[in-house]
Amino acid sequence: MVLLCRRLSIALFLSLFAALAFASPTMDPGIIALQENVGFTVIERFSTPAEGVTGYVVKTGDGKTGIIYGLGDYILSGSLLKGNGNDLTRQYAARYIPKPTYTSVAEQLSLDTHLVSEGGKEAPEVYVFADPNCIFCHKFWKQTRSWVADGKVRLHWVMVGFLKPSSSGFSAAIMNADDRAGALQKFEENLGNNGNGDGISELTPIPANLDEALQKHSQWMADLGFSGTPGLLFKDTSGQWRGQTGVPDQEALGRLLGIAE
Repeated sequence: MVLLCRRLSIALFLSLFAALAFASPTMDPGIIALQENVGFTVIERFSTPAEGVTGYVVKTGDGKTGIIYGLGDYILSGSLLKGNGNDLTRQYAARYIPKPTYTSVAEQLSLDTHLVSEGGKEAPEVYVFADPNCIFCHKFWKQTRSWVADGKVRLHWVMVGFLKPSSSGFSAAIMNADDRAGALQKFEENLGNNGNGDGISELTPIPANLDEALQKHSQWMADLGFSGTPGLLFKDTSGQWRGQTGVPDQEALGRLLGIAE
């Protein structure tokens, strides 16, 4: 409870600080209005070579950081390009947005007691952020079955729940099972039929410890900059942590992990 209140206090402080720091005549009215209606924190403001266009680095309530542009009463999003095709937004992102803390998050994940782990215990490890209702997570689960069976890889499924109302309940049920990998397998083999007796059922209400785990997983996902699932965190053959969103090409991932045939 104390931790939750502290987080709320910090968020409130940041919002007030942003309002005091940036609510000036030079701040675009469109940005001010959007901030009030949607809710985000402006953490940086910068000029651009485009006449009248100001760049803003903003952070949403779920921890995601991005760049938008103000032009008076209007807000622009997406890439800001010069006539020669030079992507200014990419340059601004590299300059103003902190790099994902792969190593820090990996260290915290290694201590997480709510992961769903399978595969060879001494094999290269991959942390997979997954929503039970994500069809692309299902695709990645299917394409890694031979790797897991042969002990070539150690997958740690980091369950999250945001795609559908049932996502959190299914994730909690999988994390709560005595055999988590078996529960995940039963869910995936009956995708679309869970909850009706063929697969597994949602866990409701979600116990406090599992709800806290889901919140941590969502925060780590945001810290890593993963915009969707599956989100993969792994070490390549050089020992560097890498992050990737979406279903990877299996052969390419195998080469990065050093397990390609």
